[in-house]
Amino acid sequence: MGNDRGSPQTAVLAALVERCRAHGPGKRRPVIVFDLDGTLFDNGPRTWQILVDFAEAEGLSALRTALDNLPRRALPYLLSETLARVGFNDPGVVERAAAFWRTRFFTDDFQRFDEPLPGACRFATSLFEAGATLVYLSGRDAPNMLVGCAAALRSHGFPVGIPRTAVVLKHAFEDADIDFKREALSFMDDLGEVTATFDNEPANCNLFAERWPRAAHFFVETAHAPNPPVLLSAVGRLLDLRHT
Repeated sequence: MGNDRGSPQTAVLAALVERCRAHGPGKRRPVIVFDLDGTLFDNGPRTWQILVDFAEAEGLSALRTALDNLPRRALPYLLSETLARVGFNDPGVVERAAAFWRTRFFTDDFQRFDEPLPGACRFATSLFEAGATLVYLSGRDAPNMLVGCAAALRSHGFPVGIPRTAVVLKHAFEDADIDFKREALSFMDDLGEVTATFDNEPANCNLFAERWPRAAHFFVETAHAPNPPVLLSAVGRLLDLRHT
């Protein structure tokens, strides 16, 4: 789908808002499920800042200079590919950078660098104001990332921490994302009628489409894990979340 004003994408997303607004009394409240990384937020700026800190800590002035010329958004899924974009392929540097990145990326502190995808906050707010319950279902883990996650949502204006919103994260960092999301499905059903889901991982999109065949499901085409499964035909494709 395109993302220009009046495009099929904006029409489909605007129709979803109206579908939520039209739910009548006595019916189960519509529930919208959003992933975070790569769906509502671009976490490229988070990775970019960590690499800047790494370059400065290691005294790698060439890397620090190269990063200034690297766009902070829409970075590759793999850190090694990001480093390759700026000409750093040395295995030792890549290994040290990856270790530095891992101890920081999955923490509260660095989530403040994430930036919403175009239209994300306005779309989520429109759905909420139309009467939907919003569930932020993320592979981030609660022990290390809940505080920063809630702060990032709040600072960018997403509905959070109030009735008809829920932040659902993994119990532990080690939990597999797909297993965690599969376990959370029944919780979504308890909240109302799942009306739409949004995720940037094809495996998760397929999981949702199989669980809720009557809902609308969308794959947000950003960075995702390598070697994904084939996307089910029931899942639509989006470039971002602009709906007007």
